[in-house]
Amino acid sequence: MMKKLTVLFFFISSFFYSQHTEEELKNVLFDIEFSTAGSKEIEKIDSLIKVCKKNSYNDCVALGYLKIANIYNRNSDMKRSFYYTDKVEKENLINSDTDFEVIFYLHLQRSLLYQKLGERMTSLKQLDEIYDKVNETDNAYFIYLINWQYAGIYNEINKKELALKHYKTAYKYSKIYRENKNNLYRIDKNRLSNSYKTSPYLGGMYLELNKPDSARIYIEEAIQNGKKINEIGMQYITSYYASRYFKSLNKIPEAQHHLWICKNIADNYYKSENYQKSVAMELKNLYESTGQKDSIAYYANWLLDIESSNSRQKQTLNDAVDKQNELENSNRKKETKKLFFILSLSIAACLLFIFLFLYYYRKHKSKNLDKIDIPHQPSVDESAFKELIQLAKENNPEFLTRFNEYYPHFSEELLKVFPLKISEIRFCAYIYLNFSTKEIAEYTFTSVRTVQTKKYNLRKKLNIPGDMDIYVWFSRLLK
Repeated sequence: MMKKLTVLFFFISSFFYSQHTEEELKNVLFDIEFSTAGSKEIEKIDSLIKVCKKNSYNDCVALGYLKIANIYNRNSDMKRSFYYTDKVEKENLINSDTDFEVIFYLHLQRSLLYQKLGERMTSLKQLDEIYDKVNETDNAYFIYLINWQYAGIYNEINKKELALKHYKTAYKYSKIYRENKNNLYRIDKNRLSNSYKTSPYLGGMYLELNKPDSARIYIEEAIQNGKKINEIGMQYITSYYASRYFKSLNKIPEAQHHLWICKNIADNYYKSENYQKSVAMELKNLYESTGQKDSIAYYANWLLDIESSNSRQKQTLNDAVDKQNELENSNRKKETKKLFFILSLSIAACLLFIFLFLYYYRKHKSKNLDKIDIPHQPSVDESAFKELIQLAKENNPEFLTRFNEYYPHFSEELLKVFPLKISEIRFCAYIYLNFSTKEIAEYTFTSVRTVQTKKYNLRKKLNIPGDMDIYVWFSRLLK
C-alpha cells in the first residue's frame, strides 16, 4: 500500500513540477530543509531530479545531486556523498553552457569531502581552481561561502591568522548578502541561516587566538541572531562557540547549558563525526575542569565509540576511493595507448601524403619545363608600387589617392557592391595589398582587435561568404 502511495505521489508531483521553469525548480530545491533533512527530503529531491531530466534541465539535475550529496555528507555517509558528487560528471552535466553556480557548488562539495578525509591540500586545490572566478562574479553569497570554507581548512592546519583573514571576509560578505541591496540575491531560509553562522565562527576564531574581547562581540551577536533565526544548524554552531566562550570565562553552568543544546542536536540531527566528536570533546574537557569523574568517563567512552565508528567508515571509503583511482588509472592507460596508436597512424598517413604530393608535384613540374611564363606587366613601374607601399606603411594621407591611380577601377568596383565610406575604402586597400592584420594595426596605429572588428564588419557589408578568405575575395575584385 505504501509503495502504491509513493508511486502516486511521484506522478502527482511530476505533473505539478513539470509545469515549472528550470529557475523555479531550482528555487524549490533550495527551499528544501537541510539541517533536519533525511530520507523524505532525499525522495523529494529525487522526484525533482526526474522532472528536470525529462525537461533536459541539466543545471537543476546537477544541483539536485549536489544537495543530496551534502545531506549524506552531513550525516557522515561519505560513500554516498561521493557517489552523488561523481554523478554530476559521469552524466556529463558539466559543459560550456553550465551555469557557474553548479560548478561552484561542485567544487565546494568536493572540498568539504576531501577535508573530512583529511586530504586538506586536495581540499584547498578544489577551492583554488574557482577562487578567481568567484571574485569576478562579485556575488556576495559565493564569496562568503568560499572564504568560510578556506578559513575552516586553514584553521585545521594551524594557519590561524590566515583562517582569521578568511573568516573576516566571509563575515563581511555574509552581511552584504543579507542586506541584499537592489534585490540582487535570492534570500531563502537555508541560505539566510547559513549566512548568520559567520558570526559564531569568527567569535570562535578570536577565542583560539586568545582575544576574548573581540570574541565577545561576535558571540553576543550570534546569540542575538539565534533568537531571530529558529534553525537547527544556527542553534548548534552558536551554542557550540558560546559554550567555549563561557568556559574561557569560567562560567561553567552557561557553558554546560550550551553544550547540552549541541549534544541534543548532534544526537538527533547531526550524525557527522565532526559535530559529535567536537561536542564530546568539549563536554569531556568541561567536566575535567570541574573534576566530575563519572561524566569524564562517560564522554571519554563516547569519544572512543565515535572514533572507532569513523575509522571503520573512513577505511571503507578509502578502499572504495582507491579502487576507483585504480580503475581510472587503468582506463587512462588504455586511453593513452589508444591515442598513441591513433597518433602514430595519423603521422604515418601525413608522411605518406607529403611524399605523394612531392612526388606528383615534381612529376608535373618536369612536364611543364618547356612552357614559357609571360610575366604580368603592371600599369605603372615598379618604383611607383614601392612608393605606394611606403605611403601605406607611413599611413600617409596621400595613400588612397596614389592607390586609386595605381588601381583606377578598385574603388569603382567596390562601391558597386556596397556604398562604403572613404575610411572603409582605405582599409580595403590595405587588405587588397595583402597586409596582415598585425601589419594593418601597426601602420594605422590601432589595435589588432580593432582591425579584426573592421574585417568582420566589412564581411557583413560586402556579403563575403563565411567560408571564403577575405584576402581571396579582394584579390578577385578586379578580375
